[in-house]
Amino acid sequence: MKINTYLSSFDLDVLKEYKKAFPNSELNVLISYGTVTSDYYDMMVTYRDKISSLILDSGAFTYNFASSSVREKIDLDGFKNYCLEFQSQFDFIFNFDSNFTETGYIENCRNQKILEDAGIRNLVPVVHDYTGKYTDEVGKFIKNYDIISLGSSPFKGDKDVVNGIVYRIKDAGKKIHLLGVSSYGRIKDLPIDYNDSSNWAQAQKFGYIYYWNSKTPNNPEVMLRFNDHEQKNENNQLIYFEDYEYRDDVEDYLKNSLNIRYIDLYGHYSTLNRQIINTHYFVKLQDHVREAHQKNGFNEKYP
Repeated sequence: MKINTYLSSFDLDVLKEYKKAFPNSELNVLISYGTVTSDYYDMMVTYRDKISSLILDSGAFTYNFASSSVREKIDLDGFKNYCLEFQSQFDFIFNFDSNFTETGYIENCRNQKILEDAGIRNLVPVVHDYTGKYTDEVGKFIKNYDIISLGSSPFKGDKDVVNGIVYRIKDAGKKIHLLGVSSYGRIKDLPIDYNDSSNWAQAQKFGYIYYWNSKTPNNPEVMLRFNDHEQKNENNQLIYFEDYEYRDDVEDYLKNSLNIRYIDLYGHYSTLNRQIINTHYFVKLQDHVREAHQKNGFNEKYP
């Protein structure tokens, strides 16, 4: 097995700039029907060859949590037509799991059947009843699908429950996608095949950068903030770039790996440069997780 980490809410300009600097890099992207922009066509068609793996989310998360004005633009028929038009561009597509509750199995399966009957292929079901309290969703999906995803659930933060599901799926010879989870500490010891990072979009929104510090192996993931983008809510995980005790190491890394200088982190191109830095972080994070999976013996146990 070899995990793929997908960057969600990706930006076309960043794609072009990053691939210009790293043309041979493995860059995986998740786009969502719930946040369709004009850039998506170019990512799906014009620049598809620059993306190693491209997958499509139905936008069900946006459907469930966005404002009513946004939600009314997302529906099953629209998603179905979008899939029929562009499905050849995607490696797989997530079901329109409109019901995020533990009792939503029947509704979500009905949506999946409508999509499959319309001719949509490589459709991945999404589990919400993690414990099987109402329906053994995991057991039912294992019988019929090669890839199963874990979506929203009150138990998503329960490591014992999630670990049990992951090993149940893997021991059945199936693959698993963990939706919206990208922390190294969370996924390095789990034999998952796919995951996606919404943190890339959050970093873009709030203006901080990620840095991998190999000198602190017990806590290598670092988030660094900047004076020009104050946080509304204090986050104890974030420290100022200028105050970081390993600042010299970060600057050497940025200069030698990305040709980005400290002065480039501020000013007119600061947003783009920070986006490039974070893109590279998650591309390399995929490598770090693969190394951990190799050490854990997952590649041999789940070839």
